[in-house]
Amino acid sequence: MSTETLDLMLTLDQGELDTQIALQCAPLLTRLKISNLLTVEKSHRTAAMRLFRGTSLSPYLLCDSGDKVTFLLYDKKRLPAYLAREDVRRLMERFGYSRLDLGVILRQVAERYRAHMHHKTGFPHEIGLLLGYPPADVTGFIENSGKNSLYIGYWKVYSDVARCQRVFAGYDQAREKVIRMISRGMDVRNIVKNQEEAEHE
Repeated sequence: MSTETLDLMLTLDQGELDTQIALQCAPLLTRLKISNLLTVEKSHRTAAMRLFRGTSLSPYLLCDSGDKVTFLLYDKKRLPAYLAREDVRRLMERFGYSRLDLGVILRQVAERYRAHMHHKTGFPHEIGLLLGYPPADVTGFIENSGKNSLYIGYWKVYSDVARCQRVFAGYDQAREKVIRMISRGMDVRNIVKNQEEAEHE
């Protein structure tokens, strides 16, 4: 992150919902990613649910851990399309998902994630697929118990390092771009709408 962007970030109100979404979900807001996890104060729960109405993005509540809530914030068209890919679908089936219905998948993932957060089960690795991680990296992580990765960025990389490094660089640029937008007074909803319009031009 450039010094200028870091300085801008320090001027933002870290408690603001828009700032939290910008910092955690910039690659999704700029349409580089199909989804992101978003963890915010519980007091922001309703506002976060309302914020994306009428946009291409939708929040799904994964876990309420008392003072904080965690959402899967996802692109309503692109996430189902990704999950329908043959390699992704096969891996989802290995994780126990026989139906490709997004609503069913999200409910089951939320149940497994909550069980994990309450120390009852292991981490549900299918979340990596829901976040758009390459299937080879998800399986590599499982087979290596999270060790022996070739590179570490936004996730642990076990295949095609050069491609993942390009993706990570794009995510970093997206974060800088969104921080600049927020610092100029744009809100998250306008950022999403602007990115949607730019994609259709």
